[in-house]
Amino acid sequence: MAIAKITRQGLISIAILVAILWGCLVTERVWTRNAKLDTYRALRQIRYLKLQRRVEPASAPIPSPASRPGSVRAIAG
Repeated sequence: MAIAKITRQGLISIAILVAILWGCLVTERVWTRNAKLDTYRALRQIRYLKLQRRVEPASAPIPSPASRPGSVRAIAG
């Protein structure tokens, strides 16, 4: 004698909910893996940019008038 009986509609709803749950778990795993890969790529790119960093002037600096030989500047005291 059965105390409770699961109907066909109940079994179908349980199957749908289990499928949704598995879909959520798989999606979470994929998102987590993609986030880790993006993090590793970003860190690698930061490392690469630090290695490639060079300070280059935009143009050659113009010599100041005091650095020219023979020029005399008045010094106010």
